[in-house]
Amino acid sequence: MHSKSGHLIGVLAGLIAAPVLFFLMLKAGDDLTRIALIDGLNLLGGPPMSTAGSASAALLLAAAAVIAGLLASTWRLSPLAPLVAGLPLVALGVYAEIDYVGMLRLLDHLLPSSLMPTAVDLEFSRMPQVLGVVLLVSAAWPWRWTGRPPASPGPHRGAAGIIAGTAALPALWYLIQLANPVGYSTVVFDAHLPRVSYLFWLPQLAAGALMATLAAARWASPDAAGIAGLPLLVIGLLLTLTPLDTARWIAPFVWSSRAIAFGVGQSLSMGALVLFGGLLATSALLPGRWRQPSSSPAADDAPVSEAV
Repeated sequence: MHSKSGHLIGVLAGLIAAPVLFFLMLKAGDDLTRIALIDGLNLLGGPPMSTAGSASAALLLAAAAVIAGLLASTWRLSPLAPLVAGLPLVALGVYAEIDYVGMLRLLDHLLPSSLMPTAVDLEFSRMPQVLGVVLLVSAAWPWRWTGRPPASPGPHRGAAGIIAGTAALPALWYLIQLANPVGYSTVVFDAHLPRVSYLFWLPQLAAGALMATLAAARWASPDAAGIAGLPLLVIGLLLTLTPLDTARWIAPFVWSSRAIAFGVGQSLSMGALVLFGGLLATSALLPGRWRQPSSSPAADDAPVSEAV
């Protein structure tokens, strides 16, 4: 079991991580929202818009992905860390649905006015909310509360990881789009489906739960997270660095009329693939996920009382 000091450190880590993650997404979004399909003036006001990508946004999103990946998957950290970090991100999204004006007033008190347009666009993308779900679900896995290193994947888990990762990749590709109101509304409108209040929360929960399972579950090898995460990360980086060419390439697989239309909170435009793909890649690369079985079975079962 984790010690009391380990849980305390976990709470402090979560309290620090929550605003850091939101700020990294916000600053990246501030760079990305300056990208336009056509060079020229920003008709919404602000700096001139450009068709060029943003390396700084890619770095900021990659940093957020690494932090979130560590929170979601490492057994050395108390599960209170992802729990405390995820709750504010989910709460902000829920608050926006219940009282949108109140959410705007809250952000207006917390952020400088120059970042408010990007903050509104980021919140409308539902990226923070989905990330919060990932962290909350990852904290719920029982092995996170034992303070013991997870068992090494056996040969059968390697095969399960390959199958799970291959199946999860297309599922996440479309769930991430459905988790965004633009993609969800496009599908509902094109398919002539009835609009049901708050039903769009289902793909948000499904996307977050699936990513948390790939990042934190120990029934499959880390191949699952790597196979599902790396293609998303690569496409996300290309979309961030070379938006126009990549947007044309992925357009047939995007549930919207324009893959990088800004000002409407599209999560693909805001770097969701870099964030979530990087999160899964980070969880797959952690050394603990690939460790070899101990020569002493008792050693594997011994509790790590001082693990953070």
